[in-house]
Amino acid sequence: MTMLPDIGAALVGFAAITTLYGVGAMALYLRRSDTRYAYSGRNATCAGAVLLWSAVGLLLLAFVTDRFQIQYVAEHSSRDLPLYLKVSALWGGQEGSLLLWCALQALFAALVARGIVGKGDRTTAWATTFLSVITAFFCIITFSQSNPFVLSVVTPHDGAGLNPLLRHIAMVIHPPAMYVGYVGLSVPFALALAALLTGRLDEWPRIARGWLLVAWVFLGVGLLLGARWAYDVLGWGGYWGWDPVENAGLMPWLTSTALLHGLVMQNERRGFRSWNVVLATSSFVLVLFGTFVTRSGLIVSVHAFARSTIGGYFLAFIGLVVAATVGIAWIRRDGFSERRQPVGLISRDGVFFLTLVLLAAVTLSILIGSLLPTLTVWISGQRFEAGPDWFDQVTGPQFAALLALLGVCPLLGRAGLQIRARRSRGWFLIAGPVILVGAALASGFGDPVGLAGLALAGLAGATALAELARGITEWIRRSGETISAAWRHMFWLHGRQYGGYLVHIGVVLLACGVIGTRMAPFETSVVTSRGVPVEVGGYELTFIGTNQRMAADRFETRAAIEVNRAGRHVGVLQPIVAQYAPSDQSYATPAVRSSVREDLYLVLVGWDTSGHSVTLRVFVNRLAGFLWAGGILVLLGGCVSGLTLPQSADEGILRCVPRRMRDATGLALIVLVFAALVLLVWTPETGGTQRGLLTGAVASRGASRLQVGDIAPDFSLTLLDGARLASSGLEVEAVVLNFWGTWCGPCVDELAELQSIWEEYGARGVVVVGAAVADEEESVRRLIARRRVTYPVALDVSGHLSEDYGITGVPETFVVAGDDTVAAVFVGPLTREQLVDELERLVGD
Repeated sequence: MTMLPDIGAALVGFAAITTLYGVGAMALYLRRSDTRYAYSGRNATCAGAVLLWSAVGLLLLAFVTDRFQIQYVAEHSSRDLPLYLKVSALWGGQEGSLLLWCALQALFAALVARGIVGKGDRTTAWATTFLSVITAFFCIITFSQSNPFVLSVVTPHDGAGLNPLLRHIAMVIHPPAMYVGYVGLSVPFALALAALLTGRLDEWPRIARGWLLVAWVFLGVGLLLGARWAYDVLGWGGYWGWDPVENAGLMPWLTSTALLHGLVMQNERRGFRSWNVVLATSSFVLVLFGTFVTRSGLIVSVHAFARSTIGGYFLAFIGLVVAATVGIAWIRRDGFSERRQPVGLISRDGVFFLTLVLLAAVTLSILIGSLLPTLTVWISGQRFEAGPDWFDQVTGPQFAALLALLGVCPLLGRAGLQIRARRSRGWFLIAGPVILVGAALASGFGDPVGLAGLALAGLAGATALAELARGITEWIRRSGETISAAWRHMFWLHGRQYGGYLVHIGVVLLACGVIGTRMAPFETSVVTSRGVPVEVGGYELTFIGTNQRMAADRFETRAAIEVNRAGRHVGVLQPIVAQYAPSDQSYATPAVRSSVREDLYLVLVGWDTSGHSVTLRVFVNRLAGFLWAGGILVLLGGCVSGLTLPQSADEGILRCVPRRMRDATGLALIVLVFAALVLLVWTPETGGTQRGLLTGAVASRGASRLQVGDIAPDFSLTLLDGARLASSGLEVEAVVLNFWGTWCGPCVDELAELQSIWEEYGARGVVVVGAAVADEEESVRRLIARRRVTYPVALDVSGHLSEDYGITGVPETFVVAGDDTVAAVFVGPLTREQLVDELERLVGD
């Protein structure tokens, strides 16, 4: 295994050579029409993919086996990382992410190359050539400028570990999902250029749609998980900050959305030839642009990689792509002529045209805003930062216009004809805006702009639901089948159409979530003392105490906050601040309580050393759940739309898959993707407890902690001196059970107080028992000997005692009366006076 780095680097180099050979073979085929060159080029493309995936496998093996002699592994992994984080560390830095990109690019090129079926298939051959050129570019950059197999100067015993911000489960899926989307957009671009060169501009949309849909769905998954990651990890109360790297992922998704609409119209022989070529090129160029800005140091972002030397290469490649596309388009400009007569804007074709214009305008606005800081420095020498307010003000009206088009477009088609024929159905379209606006007003939401946005959302949702209802009722009326059969008819035979309506409904839910969170924000800071309720945003928050624990590579401080609303107990939230020892960095993990109406979002800002008070940042995000539900529904609609590819499935991505297998596999994938997204993105909270995705901590026990008056569970402990202590055999007035740890500062400070209680009250029938949690016996023995602790101490090795009492951290202390009922619960550090007051009540003469 000592040669692993050399083998990995050699595989990348050989992949570059093999791919370039494939480019040359394809060029000879296109020049001489000799199919032997075509098959040779295809085989070389497939071989390049095998070599690159072998390199990925070797790098993954290096991470799993802790090969710290490889610099990239040493910088992004450590021995104590769990396996799933070691896997995700592969793409946690620039070098590994580029290698994965290379492998995915080669895989997509190989899949396209498999479509070369004969002498006349020049479009696929040209597309394979372009994709192979892209693959070769990435291979050369990875091998020469960003090699992940470079050896460390000095091999460390342990690695630096993965960036704590990337230890969220969403970060395991978000980067590869984005890369699949980015790579997928290269296929429509290559097919568009190939169609220009072969003069078959009306055929490439059928082949490209399947590839485009795959890229669109994966980009959507990546964007949604990225937003959820920001919401769960960054602790600023939001999910989208218009960061340049976030925008770099959003822009190609918007242009690919426009391209999906344009391909529909071109497939129906309704024009849009030039639009689709421009959109396919723009989508791929924006992908390259995003790669450039995140690796060039042009922008500053928490998401960006460190500045490197590869930014200039990507800028040059962008110029080459644009120049080649413009040159080919100019040479073949006669192919863009449309045979259809132009139609007015007040028509289905006109609304599609406006949709494309608006999506392009939104993309351009985001691009300008992302580049404004750099552009203003270049032009005037002063930096102008386009913040969230700027983006909201510029793009908000454009998104509102798109929402209005969602409501108008179906009215210009068959649904509109039926509504005009049966005027009794028109009330349905009015009911949507009225219901949404009325519900908003009833809940106290009175922003006029927000109400107008909700009215547009209501119209768009009503028209989409009306079209779904029309499809069901028409099928039942014509066929006499049941409702379940009608659903099967729509989503298996006409999935493209009705999947699109699901996407539209998802967009409506997204719009409601954005309006609620952006236009009715609530944010404040509060300082609260233990046991003193404070009213914040309609909630009553009571600070119970702080708990501290030592995990494998971090020290966590938790604040337990009891939440009540309108006199009803909602739950216990536990925001966390974790300090990571290797990097000496601290990160706040918010606690979120989700409901249909709103999210309560708490961030722990500070606390005093005595544990008597904490400072919290409190957010109430209205309709936040609609964001996640809407995003999932958008992606589900895209998957459903992919079930029916009547033309592109025979010529595109799924050419070699039998129809029944494709349908069954597609349905299974939809179910799996939908279930996974629900679990990752929109799992409703039980009892108001915190999501523990980043820290892995068990926060859900907060609702099951023993309360005053509960019957205390029996316990049997093996003490450090080997004796057994069973609660059932104790005939005492009270038991003071203290959960603690040697790694917890406040716990150690309490030992003297507990020892004094033991010395004073032991003769009066009080037993003090210490239960060390997540600790080592030798550490406990040394500490109690140094502190001269004589009361019984045991280790809760199995964790069963902690689970029985429902503790969420340490220190926690329970006072159990002689009748086995819990007399008092102290969460966090306690004082001698508090404990004495309780014991005097129980054992006082």
